[in-house]
Amino acid sequence: MNDLDTRRTRAAHNQSLFREVNERISVLSSKYVAESPTVGYVCECLDMSCAESVQLAHDEYERLRRDDNQFFVAPGHEDRTVEEVIEANDRYLVVKKLGVGAEVAEKLA
Repeated sequence: MNDLDTRRTRAAHNQSLFREVNERISVLSSKYVAESPTVGYVCECLDMSCAESVQLAHDEYERLRRDDNQFFVAPGHEDRTVEEVIEANDRYLVVKKLGVGAEVAEKLA
């Protein structure tokens, strides 16, 4: 495995950990959807020390989760060597893993 494949694999593993945290947030917050229009989810960037919150409505979160190779990150937290930005707005970017990272993300889902 070359250095780029190693980075892509590590990024997919790291981002999948954040996805697990966000799944728990989604389950817990789904009981309160009527009380709050958005929920603060953990940024799913590859930086394990990132503590940034991304505000998403419950239906936005569910839409993004439909694709196992899709992650949401705060603007500026993308790494174009390991992922492609496929959607952007003022609150978050949606990224897809590239190469071997895509395979890893789908296996870990």
